[in-house]
Amino acid sequence: MSEVDTDAGDTLNKKVRNAQLAQFNYILVVGEREKSSNTVNVRTRDNKVHGEMSIEGLIEHLNKLVAEKTLSEDSELLK
Repeated sequence: MSEVDTDAGDTLNKKVRNAQLAQFNYILVVGEREKSSNTVNVRTRDNKVHGEMSIEGLIEHLNKLVAEKTLSEDSELLK
């Protein structure tokens, strides 16, 4: 399941906080910098900021988690 928030009404910090309260496993932020570099900024539910990551790398990581039926292996996220 995923959700996208494109509402310009709240601040980014409030949107991230709302996502944390909703207990999303991953919070992906895409701004102008990420858009131009084809990356996403990745945070996890426990508020660990993993920084920018390529879209392909993130898809690969998420597919690996699905294949292994694992909830998270965040230490491996950016390796």
